[in-house]
Amino acid sequence: MFIIESILDNDFYKFTMGNLIFKHYPDVNVTYTLTNRAETIHLAKYIREEDLRRELDHVCEIRINNTELHYLRGTNEYGERMFGEDYLEFLKNLCLPEYNLERQGLDYKLEFSGRWSSAIYWETMALAIISELYSRGLMQNKSMFEQDCVYAKGKINLAKKIKAIKSENNITITDFGTRRRFNRQWHDYLIRVLKDELPGQFLGTSNTYLAMKYGLLPMGTSAHELFMVMACIMGDSDEDIR
Repeated sequence: MFIIESILDNDFYKFTMGNLIFKHYPDVNVTYTLTNRAETIHLAKYIREEDLRRELDHVCEIRINNTELHYLRGTNEYGERMFGEDYLEFLKNLCLPEYNLERQGLDYKLEFSGRWSSAIYWETMALAIISELYSRGLMQNKSMFEQDCVYAKGKINLAKKIKAIKSENNITITDFGTRRRFNRQWHDYLIRVLKDELPGQFLGTSNTYLAMKYGLLPMGTSAHELFMVMACIMGDSDEDIR
């Protein structure tokens, strides 16, 4: 089983931003580069290059299916249809740009270069792959019992957080955990539990696939990425950008 099985296993704001980029900046070229901000953690100690390549290669082969297109076609969270047929047709034929992966000592250099309109969908999926492979690396030397204990502790911690949120009924939460998740199965379990245990307080998820699967509101409209690239497009000085 691969880590990513659907293009919709992605942040919803990748599609809202992607729609804008498709319409207005389809030919702008960009490069996404992985930056590991945990400087004391060297990813190549935990993630085998062949495993990382296998997962990235699989994402390159994924195509959106009719059920997923139908879901996006009916998305109207803000009172009107969000995605036109031209954008849906673009997604239907989407081919992600190739990746560049190099092992550099105990770390990896990972980049995605190409048209912004296509490369944008790589970021969340690539980070989810890195996060899950890292988690697998941490778990591989644990016995089956020790692995069970990890999940048991996760459920206990989740129960404590749910209890705390229930005690303050004015608190509402949204899931934005796709790129940071322990693994896809745990993320799915988490969303299902939050939906059942926190009706009225759990507003939805940024994960488009899980929103579709569980009938939740897909959340998220734009990210800082949009403003970063737009600042580069608009000019070299603050005045040009204004």
